[in-house]
Amino acid sequence: MTDAVQGGMEWVPRFGMLEVPRERAELIRGLFELAAWVADHPELPVPAVRAVVWPSSRNTDFSAACSEVDQVGAALGVQPELRGGHYDVSTEFGPVEITSFAISSETMAAHTAHMSYAENVQPEPIAAPEAGVAR
Repeated sequence: MTDAVQGGMEWVPRFGMLEVPRERAELIRGLFELAAWVADHPELPVPAVRAVVWPSSRNTDFSAACSEVDQVGAALGVQPELRGGHYDVSTEFGPVEITSFAISSETMAAHTAHMSYAENVQPEPIAAPEAGVAR
């Protein structure tokens, strides 16, 4: 594979030269490399693959982030849903999930408050098994 760039074009396996931004070409190339790796290593378990399309306004404006999720939904042909402060859309391409979501500031604040207690409860440490002893 070559990374040579010619006049705004990016080389992508199987597609050849594409007139797309570098970031998009790198993603497509990475997906092809992952596919090749999976094909080359049948002795290993198949990885779970989840692609998240992050709304650019996800941390600042819930309404704008929801509009971006709507655009992803339209491109996927799937209607987004509002559930419990999460506005999300997802579908699958075979075993590959693609999703986009926005979280309301109220829901995020509740999650942050809930997680603030995470360090307060500590379980007893579990002793390491002795060398050569099966678990």
